[in-house]
Amino acid sequence: MPLVRTILQFIFFASLLLVSLMSCRKDVITTDPNDKLAFSDDSVYFDTVFVTFGSVTKRFRVYNQNDEKIKISSIRLAGGSNSLFRLNIDGVSADEVKDVEIDPGDSIFIFAEVTIDPNNDLNPFVVTDSVIFETNGNIQDVQLVAYGRNADFFRPTFFPTNGFPDYSILSGSSTWTNEKPKVIIGYLVVDSAQTLTIEPGTQVYLYNNSGLWIYKDGTLIVNGTLQDSVVFQGTRKETAYREIPGQWDRIWINQGSVNNKINYAVIKNGNIGIQAEDVLELGESPQGKLTLSNSNIRNMKAFGIYGVDYNIEAWNNVISNCGAYALSLIRGGDYRFRHCTIANYWNESVRSEPSIFLSNAQNRADNTTVVSDMDFSFLNGIVDGNLQNGNELEVSSLPDAQFNWIFKNSLLKIDNPDINTEDATHFVNMRFNEDPGFADVNNRNYKLSASSVAKNWGSPEHVNATPAIPTDILEINRLADEAPDAGAYEFIP
Repeated sequence: MPLVRTILQFIFFASLLLVSLMSCRKDVITTDPNDKLAFSDDSVYFDTVFVTFGSVTKRFRVYNQNDEKIKISSIRLAGGSNSLFRLNIDGVSADEVKDVEIDPGDSIFIFAEVTIDPNNDLNPFVVTDSVIFETNGNIQDVQLVAYGRNADFFRPTFFPTNGFPDYSILSGSSTWTNEKPKVIIGYLVVDSAQTLTIEPGTQVYLYNNSGLWIYKDGTLIVNGTLQDSVVFQGTRKETAYREIPGQWDRIWINQGSVNNKINYAVIKNGNIGIQAEDVLELGESPQGKLTLSNSNIRNMKAFGIYGVDYNIEAWNNVISNCGAYALSLIRGGDYRFRHCTIANYWNESVRSEPSIFLSNAQNRADNTTVVSDMDFSFLNGIVDGNLQNGNELEVSSLPDAQFNWIFKNSLLKIDNPDINTEDATHFVNMRFNEDPGFADVNNRNYKLSASSVAKNWGSPEHVNATPAIPTDILEINRLADEAPDAGAYEFIP
């Protein structure tokens, strides 16, 4: 009996000791910088579609998943008192709270509220802020994202870990009209066998690093008109952002569909205007085709058009002010550009690449090189720019595939010792290194002046080829005088 009593006493005191040790450990505040906070959400979306002036409240939790108590030195709203958001931090309404302690395995709630007038045209389409947490020398944050004006919003519902961006998938084939602006957050995917049709006058706004992704066998049809172009642009509406590049990512079109059409679009202020690409990792599918006409691509941080083993039929387009290539066409494909103006006067940084890069090969990330047959023609066009070395054309090829390229009846700025401008297999009836005589380069006006050498330099043959393009980007008749002018614009006295 005494033995049993002794054992019970030992167990009792051992339990007390364990509880005491656990209690002491619970009261110890960790200072280890490796001990961080965890959150129920990395980003909090206020996804209510506002129809009247009002406020919306969301909440998220902050967890201490460490073995010891943690002290948060500061929890604050990054925008402070100027923010449209307000916080309630563990029961305290304030823009900032200091020295918040959370026991191990415990959590606190943070409520965030935003008040927005959706009918205020001065509001941006996407209103953002963040909650900043400082703990043991670490800075962590939770993003707050709200919608600032009435529009149709698309935000990510899939979050891949294989290198692809966060995205949502458009529900079936859709037609967008100009009734409401469209705002894309993340990538919006047009899935296989689905079609997105965009009608005249529709305004498409893309948030930072966002894009429109036409997946394999999907189709994009943009039906802009001269009077009502379809515009792709960043979400910032302030005047200072009107012509700032790099505000969104790209329009990315994969292989499969031959019915992609973009007519009278303005694509501006992104990283890449159009990336038309056969992606090998997506599997076999017919070579994609894009018809691009009467459109303006400008202020791209990298490329205007990036083509990879694609078929692009293009006419009456202006591609201007790109930080790298205006046209980068690689790993084969079939490209015909007629009456296009490339005016690359990028001034946001020093530009080192020429306006046009052509290659039948692609060097891939796995150190392999893929080549395919390539045909390229540039007819009745203009290529000019401000590259310091005076060269706006680079050509690279490998002998493992055919590579046919030619410029005809065009103006081209070139100073490349690797290219023989006397070679008639590549150049026919050309003007080299002559000022095209644009009306006003400083104000991005690439119409022709009265003294332009591009006047009457085009050939009617390239106008009347199938499909015939008898009018310019402004629907002015090209064939009413001596000969068509080179470039997208026909001169009018």
